[in-house]
Amino acid sequence: MNDTIVETLHRMPKTELHLHLEGTISPEALWTMAERNHVALPAGTFAELRALYDFESFDKFLQLWLAMCACLRTPADYEQMVDGFLAECRRQNIRYVEAHFTPYNHERLGLGARRALEVVSRRLEAAGSDPVVRLILDVPSESAPVSGPFTVALMEQEANPFVVAIGLGGPEKGFPRRSVAADFERARAAGYAAVAHAAETEGAVHAREAVEDLKVRRIQHGVRAVEDEATLRLIASRDVCCDVALSSNECLTIYDDLSKHPLRRMIDAGVTVTLSTDDPPFFNTDLNREYDRAHHELGLSVDELWHVNLNGLRYGLAETSVRRRLMREFLDAGRVLGLKERRAP
Repeated sequence: MNDTIVETLHRMPKTELHLHLEGTISPEALWTMAERNHVALPAGTFAELRALYDFESFDKFLQLWLAMCACLRTPADYEQMVDGFLAECRRQNIRYVEAHFTPYNHERLGLGARRALEVVSRRLEAAGSDPVVRLILDVPSESAPVSGPFTVALMEQEANPFVVAIGLGGPEKGFPRRSVAADFERARAAGYAAVAHAAETEGAVHAREAVEDLKVRRIQHGVRAVEDEATLRLIASRDVCCDVALSSNECLTIYDDLSKHPLRRMIDAGVTVTLSTDDPPFFNTDLNREYDRAHHELGLSVDELWHVNLNGLRYGLAETSVRRRLMREFLDAGRVLGLKERRAP
């Protein structure tokens, strides 16, 4: 890849809308937390733990994810998680990010949902606006009959300025997206936007349910919507943005060869997209690499990728004044780097 292009992609200010805060914990940090808190991981040595990050299925990913959540036991653990996340954002010039956070898992496995959210929010507040961070509180689908009402009740009771949306995470297989429709309706009535993971490990029907039943502003992934032209048209016509994570898709889905990835097809169909990492240490990636791969392996131009990047401010959920200020700053920086927007045909 051209060194100048790499430098431009790495230097440009970035947005990220699909990132799990818990999923930013590195294997090294996880090992340290487990030892400090005397938590048994499904590995006897650090080398064995590192080997677990080679996933063959979503189920294996989820097993390690839950083991990781169980290692978060003290305020210091949550602070270490946030500090590591912020350091990575600054290293990559990520200026605006919406991080998913799953309170129910911390109620069940860790510090407690309310306390965990308080510690995370206090750490983000202390960091100021570099980067600007907002939180999406996820309902884990595998426990939705309990975790859905639990999460919505927490959101109704909180007045947390970082929290902007309810989300739906967890496995797709066997868990229709429409099953949390009542919880999402309650969250919207309380003033929150809605987003949902859909159509990554299962088919287009989940993307349709996310749009029609959950009334989402954005879909995390949405890539398998291309399997049904009507669903793809629905997403485009409703102006629902898809937050795509290439390396996650490669690791967990049928797109084992990224050259087969439907990102270009989604764009050509009029679907708005952004690029994200999902859980960067789990998929051996970072946002710089995702942009490199989109350019080198999928053929998106630098100017197309600049447009994709700015979609993060257009479709982000922070206050309009904050996003407009950042847009001005991004455009100023883009001019210095010689970036111009070019939409794909």
